[in-house]
Amino acid sequence: MRHLRYGIIVLVVAALALGFSGCRGKPDPEADDVAAVEDVAVVPAGPATERRVLVLCYHAMSDGATATYDVPTGDFAEQLALLDEEGYESVLPAQIADYLEGKGDLPEKAVCITFDDGPESILTESKPLMDEHGYTGAAFLIADSVGGSGKLTWDQVRELEAAGWEIGSHTACHEKPTKLDADACMAEFEGSRETIAAEIEGDCAALAYPFGLYDAGVVARAREAGYRIAFTIDRGPADWTTDIMMVPRQMLVNGNSLKTFGRWLEQEKLHLEDVTPAIGERMETSAPEFTATVADEGVSPGELEISRDGNPVTYLIDEATRTVTFTPELSEGANNLRVNYYGSPRREVSWVVVYEAS
Repeated sequence: MRHLRYGIIVLVVAALALGFSGCRGKPDPEADDVAAVEDVAVVPAGPATERRVLVLCYHAMSDGATATYDVPTGDFAEQLALLDEEGYESVLPAQIADYLEGKGDLPEKAVCITFDDGPESILTESKPLMDEHGYTGAAFLIADSVGGSGKLTWDQVRELEAAGWEIGSHTACHEKPTKLDADACMAEFEGSRETIAAEIEGDCAALAYPFGLYDAGVVARAREAGYRIAFTIDRGPADWTTDIMMVPRQMLVNGNSLKTFGRWLEQEKLHLEDVTPAIGERMETSAPEFTATVADEGVSPGELEISRDGNPVTYLIDEATRTVTFTPELSEGANNLRVNYYGSPRREVSWVVVYEAS
């Protein structure tokens, strides 16, 4: 399998280098690197298996929820029952990080259930329903809002952690990170991480970007702030090819049908290679030209649907290279590009593009 990339390969190379050290052929430019390793450790270099993980994003819950981002508890109960019926096992952000770093594996059917903003309903409504199925989740807190009206208190946060939940950051004040300068963004990331870590037993190593917004600078600052893994609200599942600092999450809102939820359980990631401009790059023009190569065998480039914030985007195809070229009309600020394939299985990938007029 082409994605088996264990560090054990380094040991094999080292052994071969020693075995043939008496031969005086052309010098190998990599041989010095191998010879310089005195204590060779078996360090995984990436995922050892081709796993898929569905990451779900919820907010508050109540019996009679009416707000867009509040999910009725009855709907949540049905969704959990379907997950259980389909054999899904819950995993935490730390387990996804272990997997992407090649330090562990995931169940064949893995789901990560996350909650943003830190509403008290996580403990009073969501957790009891999840307990019925043996599921644990992750709570991403707005650090400066903990203890506020309708929010978890620190004692309740510690209660969740003691029950096996992971506690992560949704920053200090929930500002749009792509709108902040570098110093303000770092203050949001570092300050919230330090505040949360001081109140819990474990580390605060997972971040959920506010509003799902990011660019290359934001991602770099999240890493610099000490986060091990970070989550967006890009659509589609995560898998072995996912960037550990841009893990997609499927947002759940009021009114999602169980049929739609069931389709998400079957959906795969659409793999695009050589995306240009690179994901995370800020745009200085409102009509940039994008190119990408469709890597999934069996997916015809001509059967894709490309959109910008729900608006269809036309594209050109190079059948020989399986490359698509498209020029979306961007709005100022954050835009979401989505590429869908509606064959079998359905596939999807999306990402944020930030455009700022000069």
